[in-house]
Amino acid sequence: MSAHKLLFLLPVFLVTPLCLAEPIQARNDPVKIETVKGVSSNTLLATNTSRMPVTVTLQLSNFSNLTSSKPWPIQAQMAGGQTMELVEIAAANRQFGYTMDYSSHIVQGDPRARHDASISYQIPFVAPQGFQVLQAADGPQFTHHTVATRYAVDIDMPMGTTVVAARAGQVVEVVSQFADDGRVEPAYIDRANYVRILHDDGSWADYFHLMQNSAQVQPGMRVAAGQVVGLSGNSGYSSTPHLHFHVQVNQNGTVISLPFHFINSHDGIFTPRYQSWLIPDAPSLNAGKPKAKKATRECLPAGKALNELTIRCLSSS
Repeated sequence: MSAHKLLFLLPVFLVTPLCLAEPIQARNDPVKIETVKGVSSNTLLATNTSRMPVTVTLQLSNFSNLTSSKPWPIQAQMAGGQTMELVEIAAANRQFGYTMDYSSHIVQGDPRARHDASISYQIPFVAPQGFQVLQAADGPQFTHHTVATRYAVDIDMPMGTTVVAARAGQVVEVVSQFADDGRVEPAYIDRANYVRILHDDGSWADYFHLMQNSAQVQPGMRVAAGQVVGLSGNSGYSSTPHLHFHVQVNQNGTVISLPFHFINSHDGIFTPRYQSWLIPDAPSLNAGKPKAKKATRECLPAGKALNELTIRCLSSS
């Protein structure tokens, strides 16, 4: 939410307004709003600086001597990179200036998007063994307390594990500059490295806590399912190296997480559950190479928990 204050003063009998104050724009807002001065009116112009579609809502609070080309609140959907005129404003009595205070609220995603629930997501990492789910919707919620993270999964994995796209789409955001010094402290909430991929149905997936400077993709790139996006790390609000993965959509102006299911050759199509094991399919580039030890998928029957027999199997050559 960003607050904006406009003050347009006119000497008596003058018609052309003089802008004395520009809107205050929060540094992190993906949408920049500016005032374009005209002869007898002004226009609020918005530019979406991100590659994500967004919904912009302007809410008027205090004003005087104001007339507007549209009723408030004003709402508009913007595509990534789009610039558009939101509203034209002017003094109701042209002999005097006008004042107005308004706030802007930006929500990522297109509220008209509908997630394709029939899609099965690939396991979002490549490794010779499976990794355990530390947090999921059916278990204790240590940090996933909001509607935006309700169905997210945290996957335990060592730093440097190859992270891949679980579904094809367009890379819209990449953050990679933060150190792998994760801590469960408020100051670290916005210090996670991540990649965001927008899917064709308007939903998107986030891959959080990546290793510093490990991103292998850039905004604007089209990626296929299974394509490497980076390496797992321990950046941001994190107590242990892991990968946070979720699927989100803009639902009626609120970003929410969605239930989803994975697919692999070991378990078929399944919903990730608390303390379950995710076993990635072997990448084709390793086909035919000898293995010193058996992979988890060879030792752990589908749907079974890790036990002593599995550990013995993994230890055998």
